[in-house]
Amino acid sequence: MQRPLHEDFLLKETSPHLGGGRLTGDKLTSTYDLVEQMQYLYVRVVKAKELPAKDVTGSCDPYVEVKLGNYKGTTRHFEKKSNPEWNQVFAFSKDRLQASILEVTVKDKDFVKDDFMGRFFFDLNEVPKRVPPDSPLAPQWYRLEDRKGDKVKGELMLAVWMGTQADEAFPEAWHSDAATVTGTDGLSNIRSKVYLSPKLWYLRVNVIEAQDLQPSDKGRYPEVYVKATLGNQVIEN
Repeated sequence: MQRPLHEDFLLKETSPHLGGGRLTGDKLTSTYDLVEQMQYLYVRVVKAKELPAKDVTGSCDPYVEVKLGNYKGTTRHFEKKSNPEWNQVFAFSKDRLQASILEVTVKDKDFVKDDFMGRFFFDLNEVPKRVPPDSPLAPQWYRLEDRKGDKVKGELMLAVWMGTQADEAFPEAWHSDAATVTGTDGLSNIRSKVYLSPKLWYLRVNVIEAQDLQPSDKGRYPEVYVKATLGNQVIEN
């Protein structure tokens, strides 16, 4: 006598949420609903203006340092330019955030020691969230401060927001979990290969009703079903 299958091994009907444009509150869902959201702190450094001269040429070689805990990312530097434009994005994985304060510093590249030009801080508790289809966060100008917190010459335009891997800035961003951790020589974290940008497409066929069907065997009550074929995939209902 065959033993009945345990209920855990029986076939069960499921109705997973597949997204694809349905409304959720006042927002449209997307294909990114198909995977677990990964949270990131994004920092887009756009440009600076009116940076003070730091060398005998009357100019500066500026770059921006973005630091959060032990993670630090830097933009490329420009030679002799007081109004540089970087437009670089940094992404810090929320799972690995080691601090609640983000520090953004502008420095002047030098052969001996880079000169401090100004900085400011962001409290992560006050950083806005943006998840598609939200519009991207518009960058703003921030006045630089010295180490005492007083305003100094120079402004930096940037945007800071909390988002997911669905953000349009994700592919171009520098990632903290694929960068060397400062203060730990020889140690580097390699970003794991994860399902970041799924390209999933679904062909939806809604079978509603049928009418005026002609049975091939008029002496037998027909058992009607629908079969859909796509390539080598066959679905009967």
